[in-house]
Amino acid sequence: MEWTKHLSDKLLIWFLRKTSGFGRELTRDGRTEQSLWREQRLRNLNGLAIRSRERLRDKRTPES
Repeated sequence: MEWTKHLSDKLLIWFLRKTSGFGRELTRDGRTEQSLWREQRLRNLNGLAIRSRERLRDKRTPES
């Protein structure tokens, strides 16, 4: 059941992106800036994921 929800979400996102025309109005500088912001967001999310895993690991180890 979960995989069907995941698939339908992916298809809906793909459809909306293809039909919205988002990004076509951007200049070359705008596309570059948007790409840089996207990379920064991904780095931030990766950092948050790493810290979360570390905190979870710290909670699992018994304190002396």
